[in-house]
Amino acid sequence: MLTMRIQHFMHLRAINDYNLQSRRRNTMQWNAYCYQTEPWEHTCELKANCNSVASPRVNYTTNCTVKSDILCFGNRTFNKNVMCNWTGGYRWTTALILSITLGGFGADRFYLGHWQEGIGKLFSFGGLGVWTIIDVILISLHYLGPADGSLYI
Repeated sequence: MLTMRIQHFMHLRAINDYNLQSRRRNTMQWNAYCYQTEPWEHTCELKANCNSVASPRVNYTTNCTVKSDILCFGNRTFNKNVMCNWTGGYRWTTALILSITLGGFGADRFYLGHWQEGIGKLFSFGGLGVWTIIDVILISLHYLGPADGSLYI
């Protein structure tokens, strides 16, 4: 008789623990409104005409949608302010290596889209080396960037 009561008590305790864990799991999944989800839990439309030349950097409003496997309260589509972070595909390391190795011929300026200055560097042999050294410093400090105003990758 005592062993049956102990078994019954252990069975009830196991059921209670399972229900408690199940409730905790469910409340952890439903812990936020959709607009409060983490960036990896929703996808946002990228604005095609965002230009990073603006100083200070500007925000733009975009539509975001929560991924289907995420549980949240409220509308699954919402507006969000996002920082402009536009890139044209130019790499900082490539620009710096071109500036160090072929900067005297204007390769760094041609790569970044500053073709007028590239022609000037080409015909003056990098300003007899002075312009080349200045460009290495400007590119290494991220002061000289792509001509279209985008950011480095």
